[in-house]
Amino acid sequence: MRDTQRPRVLITEPIDPAGIAGFEEYAEVKLAFDADRAELLNLVGDYDALVVRVKHQIDREVIDRGARLKVIAMNGIGLNHIDVNYAKEKGIAVLNVPDASNDSVAELTIGLMLNLARHITPAFASVRRGEWNKHAFIGHELHGKTLGIVALGKIGSRVARIAQAIGMNVIAYDPFLTPEAAAALKVELVSLQELLSRADVVSIHAPLTKETYHLIGARELAQMKKGAFLVNAGRGGIVDEEALYNALASGHLGGFAGDVMEVEPPGKNKLFDLPNVVVTPHIGGNTYEAQRRIGLRLVEEIKKIIAPSAA
Repeated sequence: MRDTQRPRVLITEPIDPAGIAGFEEYAEVKLAFDADRAELLNLVGDYDALVVRVKHQIDREVIDRGARLKVIAMNGIGLNHIDVNYAKEKGIAVLNVPDASNDSVAELTIGLMLNLARHITPAFASVRRGEWNKHAFIGHELHGKTLGIVALGKIGSRVARIAQAIGMNVIAYDPFLTPEAAAALKVELVSLQELLSRADVVSIHAPLTKETYHLIGARELAQMKKGAFLVNAGRGGIVDEEALYNALASGHLGGFAGDVMEVEPPGKNKLFDLPNVVVTPHIGGNTYEAQRRIGLRLVEEIKKIIAPSAA
């Protein structure tokens, strides 16, 4: 028999064990990792808090079924799959943890750049085939190259610092950043057009909004230097994937590395057939360290809402 006095937390996807243990200290916890949408709709009405990642669309139907819901929490950053405005209309708080995975995403971004520059993935594939052809994988140094960062927020700023440590020159496009803030980071603020024309590597860290949807399309890709690399660890949908395919297949771009796609999971995508493409399955914040920070922070923030006497 369940304890009707304790608040209830429904968790739909795996989170760090420390987070689960933290919730269990003050709430009854239901782990529904295998639940499909129909089961989620049946379950959600009995819970005070819903903790999600990206498996489910938390739309009006889900929110309306959440008769007891006081909070919806994203175990990460992006809220694109949650109808935030409708939840707030219903008096439901929406939480995310925007800072806990900054270092993890920034480090993956640099890893993706290095992968493109040094052909790491195709080189290993060649070795696995039993080949040992070092002359087939002549790459580029990042030292001395220009990195153009689209959106110099907390993750973009961290990428800038690591890139500068490598020896890269960093420029950025961010209409919301002051020149003084950019100067403090030793980064030159430029227009998007200038960034595209000057950068050897372009790295995207913008949120997905109406204004940034397909921000990088055919025209913008054509403005990039021939042979330049494009990296997207921001949000899928910012890059027009059809235009990207054409720019890569034509040889105009030297390569693309991404951790996000416009549709996730993307299924079969012709981009994956190109030899100069590397894509990871949205793992930017998926490190043990980041996931532990995220889980523990959610435990404390949700406690303030559903169990304030325990906070």
